[in-house]
Amino acid sequence: MAYRPPTPGLLVDGKYRLAERIGGGGMGDVFRAEHVLAGRSVAIKFLHPELADNRELSTRFFQEAQAVNRIRHPNIVDVIDAGVGDQGPYIVMEHLDGESLGMALARFGRLEVDAAVGVAIPVLEALDAAHRAGIVHRDLKPENIFIAFDPGRNQAVVRLLDFGIAKMLDAEGPSLTRTGVVFGTPDYLSPEQAMGDQPIDGRSDLFSLGVLMYEVLTGNRPFRAPTAVATAYRVVNAEVPRLAAAGVTVDAKLEAIIHKLLNKEPGKRFQLASDVVRELERAIPEAGRRAAALGRIINVQRRMALSQGTNASPGAVNAPEPDRLSSSRDRLRHGFPLDIPQMVRVPPAAVLSTSPRQSDSVPPRAPEPVRAAPGASLSDALRARNEAAAVQIPRVDPLPTMRSADLGLRVAEPTMRSADISPRIKAATRRPNTTPVRPFPARFRNQYQVRGPVLRSVDRSIVEEYGKGARDEVVTQMPGQYAEDFRQDSINAMVPYDLEALDVYMELATSLVLRDLERWRDLGRTAVMGELHSLVRPLISRPSNDVTGIIRRGINTWSRLFTFGSWRVATGPTGRVSLHIGDFDPASLALRLWLVGMVEETTRKAAGGGVRVTITAGEIGFTSDLACEIVL
Repeated sequence: MAYRPPTPGLLVDGKYRLAERIGGGGMGDVFRAEHVLAGRSVAIKFLHPELADNRELSTRFFQEAQAVNRIRHPNIVDVIDAGVGDQGPYIVMEHLDGESLGMALARFGRLEVDAAVGVAIPVLEALDAAHRAGIVHRDLKPENIFIAFDPGRNQAVVRLLDFGIAKMLDAEGPSLTRTGVVFGTPDYLSPEQAMGDQPIDGRSDLFSLGVLMYEVLTGNRPFRAPTAVATAYRVVNAEVPRLAAAGVTVDAKLEAIIHKLLNKEPGKRFQLASDVVRELERAIPEAGRRAAALGRIINVQRRMALSQGTNASPGAVNAPEPDRLSSSRDRLRHGFPLDIPQMVRVPPAAVLSTSPRQSDSVPPRAPEPVRAAPGASLSDALRARNEAAAVQIPRVDPLPTMRSADLGLRVAEPTMRSADISPRIKAATRRPNTTPVRPFPARFRNQYQVRGPVLRSVDRSIVEEYGKGARDEVVTQMPGQYAEDFRQDSINAMVPYDLEALDVYMELATSLVLRDLERWRDLGRTAVMGELHSLVRPLISRPSNDVTGIIRRGINTWSRLFTFGSWRVATGPTGRVSLHIGDFDPASLALRLWLVGMVEETTRKAAGGGVRVTITAGEIGFTSDLACEIVL
């Protein structure tokens, strides 16, 4: 049977109206949706249409719903409904407001002890219920643990997700698990899972929980190796590392608990999840501190304020923010690195480590950023900061609290076109062999990808606007593993590429060619009728004044260009449409501006002109959110 792919706006089984895509993977996609009668916001997971006719995969897909409803525990995401519609098999789950543990680790590197134990105990309680119901999860990893805001309790809660490959120990009928087939993620496998020919029970999950705790506390996975096979070998054979070996000192009782969880022999581990909970509560008894640490990760105070319809903090006002694009240009002109989070001044003695990972309590309270004195411009303040020779560290704010009012259309500064810049390139003295640029943040490396059309579009726009010579200068200074595809013009629209390749290209292009970050927004606009035209043609070929509908349809196309980001659209009481992209931490400011320009021009073409887009949050690189207001 041919199933329709899920897209925003579709009605599923006459009950659920699809909103935006909020996640997905190799097996399917997850959409936010609303029950049209009850008005409840839910999350719907679909099996990919091309996989839906596979009987074994469909059976395993619905096994998740069966497993969750068999366990029925508050620390496991609730499955509300399931069925087969025009879009194929689907599962309806509660919609959670927060972020995965994986995203928290990507932002912070590692968590403080209270937060680590605050995550582990609810997960163990969920596992205890699952094991007593005869179910082994088998796929514990940071992406399957979610830290959510509970508005009823005004606090952070932890939910265990994805029982899609769970094993039911007493299931009747033929088993879906074949001997010798390994299920799970290599870094978190137990030795018995890695071997593939040994019986699995709840103690396997406890080993995986030990791996998780080690990673959360140190920022490193204990058995990590370059390949999946090498990692599995280390899981089975390598000595269990101590936390101290990773430079982390914790209470001896906690160290002993983790070491026992990671024992190679199941009989020498904890035998029950409830036993681990008991030991953790003895080692770290302050429940209030654990709850507060979890709350800081997802900024509970901010979410409480938003749920009550108020500003997030006493300092948040409905006044325009400083023009962050201008400050970005000033950083470039006065020698500051580009696209780093807002900078703060600290005494040199306060800098304890040059590691890119956060090693203090998470998230930290950042000092106030340098601001311009009365009567002085922001660029003057930035220049003074540059001359002060202060140590600079990035400010980490997991959920930006400032919202700007309607800033109106900015007046673009004069920009250099190819006719202006080519003579300068030719006349300039020979540049150094390498141009120093901001390195791609280590916590995002080898984790995220962008599709070929984005790289092709960015590359072609540089050639068309500034000439092939300018583009070749950029490519020449790129690392070899990324430069070759650009040099050979072999970027494939169907292939995902490392985000780092795009990041280093945009950084070099900004430094060598554009000289102005705001130009990326212009280049995003030109991409719509250029390299991206075939992708957005279905959107712009159906003119409409329904901006919300345009954005909903657009999200289904735009979100597929990236392997990160949770997209959603909302309409305010005044009719203004907001596009919000969460989990967007890996994106630099250059990429954000390019994306906004692309969204703006696509919407303008689809609506027949007259569209204005204002960035209201996230106009700074490597922060979790990007939000825009779209007005027709």
